[in-house]
Amino acid sequence: MLTKQDKKVLTTLQENGRLPIVELAKQAHMSESTCLRRTKSLEERGIIKGYSAILDAEKAGFGVVAFVQVSINQNNEAEFDGFKAAVQAHPLILECYSLSGQYDHLMKVVARNNKELSQFILKTLRGFPEIKDAQTLFVLDQVKHTTSLPVELPE
Repeated sequence: MLTKQDKKVLTTLQENGRLPIVELAKQAHMSESTCLRRTKSLEERGIIKGYSAILDAEKAGFGVVAFVQVSINQNNEAEFDGFKAAVQAHPLILECYSLSGQYDHLMKVVARNNKELSQFILKTLRGFPEIKDAQTLFVLDQVKHTTSLPVELPE
């Protein structure tokens, strides 16, 4: 269970993960030692999984974003494990989710340009032996993107 102070620490860190503990404690209205102890506890409990920089994909050279819906052959666990390992190892696949419905998985993929995405789909993705069908949806505009969870919503 998260306390009100935990939620304040989490909300503040999601806005700025590089905030010094002195400033974090001020914003969370607690002493530095209490704030540090709470932050370490949140890390140890796995609520804070890590810290990273959030990049602008286009400015970093990745001008194409697409979602790929995939159906796979799930004849045995080894094939499914092979698919998961291939997905996890490929750098252009940023996210992959198992789904209910018509498709088994949804992947978020980035590429530098349409040619690179086309090569990924036609050569790499179609080369995964477990894939029986795939549909690509090109992102035209990003309306909203956040990595912040709304931890301070009233319960």
